[in-house]
Amino acid sequence: MSSRGIQFRFQKGEKVLCFEPDPSKAKVLYDAKVVDILIGRDDRGKRVPQYLIHFNGWNRSWDRWAAEDHVLRDSEENRKLQHKLARKALARMKRKGWRKRRGRLPGVNSTLKALHEDEKEESDDACESSGK
Repeated sequence: MSSRGIQFRFQKGEKVLCFEPDPSKAKVLYDAKVVDILIGRDDRGKRVPQYLIHFNGWNRSWDRWAAEDHVLRDSEENRKLQHKLARKALARMKRKGWRKRRGRLPGVNSTLKALHEDEKEESDDACESSGK
């Protein structure tokens, strides 16, 4: 899809993975969907595509406009990156003692759930090996 020479990498309705556009938030990839597309301008005034992103599991009030470099295709490789970033975020939360809302990040719940199950399996394996 293009608009007067601008190529869009994503289309409306496409399922994607998206970084939280707010740099003060955790750097994780959320399951998301492209809701709308518009042509904006970057810092230099160059025309660039921007995507209105709906984060799965979040209320529409959390929909955000994201630059193209914050949005990734929903692919196996990017799912691995999502898993890796979620693991790092979970480790940071544990170090900070953040247990109240641990694992409650809509849009990455499936990834975090898998991480919790992996940790349980690893601790079970460690118990078995230390008990032998």
